[in-house]
Amino acid sequence: MSGLVSAWNEAWRGPNPAVSVAFSPDGGAVGLDALAREQTHFATTTMPGSVELPASSGQLCGQAGPLILPAALLPVGVAYNLPGIRSVRLNAAILAGMFEKKITRWNDPLILQENPGTTLPDLEVKPLLSDKDKDVTEAVTEYLSQEAGDEWAHGITTEWPDTVDVQDKTKPLELDNTVGGLAVLDRGIIGSRYSTASLQFDGSYQSFSPDSVLAAIEAGETTLRGPGSLEQELDGQAGYALAVKEYVVFCREYSHAQTAGLVSSWGQSVFSETGQRNANIFASALPPSRKTTEQAKELVANIAEGTE
Repeated sequence: MSGLVSAWNEAWRGPNPAVSVAFSPDGGAVGLDALAREQTHFATTTMPGSVELPASSGQLCGQAGPLILPAALLPVGVAYNLPGIRSVRLNAAILAGMFEKKITRWNDPLILQENPGTTLPDLEVKPLLSDKDKDVTEAVTEYLSQEAGDEWAHGITTEWPDTVDVQDKTKPLELDNTVGGLAVLDRGIIGSRYSTASLQFDGSYQSFSPDSVLAAIEAGETTLRGPGSLEQELDGQAGYALAVKEYVVFCREYSHAQTAGLVSSWGQSVFSETGQRNANIFASALPPSRKTTEQAKELVANIAEGTE
């Protein structure tokens, strides 16, 4: 998230050279706690519905409440190391089986069935998974929970279950050196370095690419979780629908007019064309849909002086 904040900050400082943002990447729960204690003016999180504030924090943003807005999406791909194989299809049930070592060979009949015409090698499947990137783990387990049916019984979690072997080593380096390896990585790491699997969403296979993820975002619904809380859905029928969702959290009201004005200005910069372009260039993140962006802009434009 610190890369995203830096990218947005550059967009903000362009027309406002006298301002800057100090960001401490301590995690979403810590940031929300600090916002509730009025120790910071905004926070970030990836799963806003799953974070509970400590009782000592008090009410988040007072009676007016917070704005919780999806500001960026970081695509997550399933990268693999199979020399000479540029395209593989994996559905969620197969992926769950590979992670839990129920499917142990790349030429397993279940994989071959999804890949007619492709000769897959008789190599061991070697999952390279880590608990270090909790946001990615959470996004992938959410996908498995939605798509794998009974083949994934562990729900949505930020840590892999005991049935999955985890690695402490650097996943990209391990994947480079492991023929038969399989890893879940964000777009910034994958780049053009690795081959990635096409995944199945709602019965349709979608390839991993920025354009495919953008199509899923743009076709996805913009929903209201509560007053001032937007959700960006992804449509797996339209494109690749696996990504970490990054949210910014502001208060609707701040106790000083100057603070309210600065936060509103910062928020509008986050959702500006320049801010989103910077996020793509420097953090490999994609913007929310046009509808979500316009609704978010309206909400941050109305941040005002109040009681916080």
